[in-house]
Amino acid sequence: MKSIHKTSSAIALLCLSLAASQGAAAAGATDGTMAKKSADNTAPAVAYSDRAKMTTYDSDRKALQAQLATGMDAAFYRKKLADLGYQVTAVNDREADYVEYEVVKGGNSHEVQIEFDKASRKATKVDVAMNLWRADSTKAALRGNKFKTAQTADFSDRMYLKGWTDEKDALEAALGTGHDKGYYAKKLADLGYTVTATNDREADYLEYEVVKGKRTYEVQVDFDKAMQKASSVDVTTNLWHADATDKALDSAKR
Repeated sequence: MKSIHKTSSAIALLCLSLAASQGAAAAGATDGTMAKKSADNTAPAVAYSDRAKMTTYDSDRKALQAQLATGMDAAFYRKKLADLGYQVTAVNDREADYVEYEVVKGGNSHEVQIEFDKASRKATKVDVAMNLWRADSTKAALRGNKFKTAQTADFSDRMYLKGWTDEKDALEAALGTGHDKGYYAKKLADLGYTVTATNDREADYLEYEVVKGKRTYEVQVDFDKAMQKASSVDVTTNLWHADATDKALDSAKR
């Protein structure tokens, strides 16, 4: 049997941590008016901010997981997802003991990971996790475009999560605190990262989307208003991509 517990546990912990630390910021966020000002690196684009949207996203993820009980066969889950209004946009893996779907509903995408007992063909474990690596069909569905369900293992989060996490930790350490706003864009460029969007820029907060190769992160920097120096730096998920971020990732695939 293929094991998913390490990857799904890591994703769940990451998601819970983000939701807990960023809940206050989410309360005042809206999706609409800033959405089209996505990626000129100067105009704020709060609609793409993970900090602003994570609490709602995590609530949706947990609600979906609660609807997908164990003990059912594979056909049940595909039908149940459709009944709940989710589109299966990619089948990342389908074996006797494991199935993995990318699903979309509205502006959210999740990865549904299901382990099966080979003898009974009934599910023994169901995890609904964040969907960091998305098939092109998933991206199309999130934009409201037509798509054909992909059949590929290339976007399975469990394949990439450890390398992504190691790089995230290294980038966070390299950026460090105690610097002014101008420092971070230059430092990111020196480290080989392209700033593809500025999601927020205020006296006490700066948020970038960055891309390097096939990976993207959200860099969230809190500043002391009096000193104008960074008091906290978080490198975290970038689930909501500005258009320029998607273009940079697509270019890296070629």
